[in-house]
Amino acid sequence: VPLSLAQRRMWFLNQFDPTQPTYNIPAVLRINGDLDVDALRESVTDLLVRHEVLRTSFPVVNGEPAQVVGDIAEFADRDVWSIVEAEQDLTNTVTSGFDVTTDWPIRIRLLRSNTDEFILAVVVHHIASDGESMLPLVTDLTVAYAARVQGKAPDFTPLEVQFADYAIWQHSVLGSAADPESTVGRQLGYWRDQLTGAPDVLDLPADRPRPLVASHRGARADFQIPAEVGARVEAVAREHGVTPFMVVHAALSTLLARLSATADITVATPIAGRGDRVLDPLVGMFVNTLVLRTEVFAGVSFAELLEQVRTVDLDAFAHSDVPFETIVEALDPVRSEAFSPLAQVMLSYDPAASVADTEVSVAGLEISPLAAPIVPAQLDLSVLVAPRGDGLDWAGSVVFAPELFEESTVLWVADKFVRLLDVLTADTSIAVGDASWLSADTVRAALDAATGPEVVVPRGTVADALVARAASTPELSAL
Repeated sequence: VPLSLAQRRMWFLNQFDPTQPTYNIPAVLRINGDLDVDALRESVTDLLVRHEVLRTSFPVVNGEPAQVVGDIAEFADRDVWSIVEAEQDLTNTVTSGFDVTTDWPIRIRLLRSNTDEFILAVVVHHIASDGESMLPLVTDLTVAYAARVQGKAPDFTPLEVQFADYAIWQHSVLGSAADPESTVGRQLGYWRDQLTGAPDVLDLPADRPRPLVASHRGARADFQIPAEVGARVEAVAREHGVTPFMVVHAALSTLLARLSATADITVATPIAGRGDRVLDPLVGMFVNTLVLRTEVFAGVSFAELLEQVRTVDLDAFAHSDVPFETIVEALDPVRSEAFSPLAQVMLSYDPAASVADTEVSVAGLEISPLAAPIVPAQLDLSVLVAPRGDGLDWAGSVVFAPELFEESTVLWVADKFVRLLDVLTADTSIAVGDASWLSADTVRAALDAATGPEVVVPRGTVADALVARAASTPELSAL
């Protein structure tokens, strides 16, 4: 069976260095209660029987990588399951790579941390899974356990297709990028027009020079968007006929334009890529990445920018059948191990429910998520915004490359993002270049520090404050 189009690039990336965990997708769970370890192991085999892609290796066959589904009888020899003695063993599980040409793309390790507490680490390689797959994966594992602990086989709803069926369909329906009349060929025409000439790198102010080879080691900084700002995002979206994602995208593009002093901004965003209900319960790599390119000129109003973003985003979604990897191959941008092609900043908005948000009770066990011991950074900055209902603050996070940025810098960027989102949604007629990302308190504090508290700072823009200061001290030099 051929690899899907997205799997092909993942395969080539893996072969550069199979030891790296850059494309590992981990879920670490705390289990409290009287765990039946034998039943859990049986549940793991049930999981792999149900999802063929989890027992698939990707060797070279006749000169091309191919999907080869393994027999579940090989389970014991495939290093999928083991009980470990120390937390370092769990860390090693998460931080060790896979050689996808020979390994099955999943590892599960169980550690007893106390009498009735266990830690379960599940790690899947991205060639066989994506973020949305982790919820059905863990759900199926718990359903199987609930049955096995009673001595029964799980009564799963049968899957209508397997991931290999999807890969075959993709090749037959989308066609070849070399054929301009195929679906992929036609959509590639749009992407060539849209992305040709885009800057190779978005030059953001970093704390350290970019290394020649990115390590892809990451860290995460969390932030919040006040509930009233989130409500305004949704109100502005309704008023201007756009989605809340588009409002957030426009504000982030404004921030990036200000930080990089350029108007040509590309932002990547993930798209689920499933498109059919029969794919929803499957584990597999369906996610695609879209590159959204906008021109953010300082003089345009936020309302005008929203109109541009609406067009850009809708057009991108309409041409989303082409895998990101195929676009990269067709456009052939500058290739470097120092940065990702076409976009170095990603925006994720309201991703599907993930294991990280899930706490469940099953067969007398309480299962809750734990933070993974590593955070991969595939891009320079990955911004996640997760809306919350019932008047709650929205959650946000930024996964960043510590080799470029200090955490304090990333938190400063997140603060300016929230501030711009606040100001721009409060008055969409304002020119994006005039939107202040400094609060009045910040301006007053800065001027107090420079001039002393006796200076009266007006409530206005930074320019107003400078005019007032110049008028009060005409004898002093500005520069």
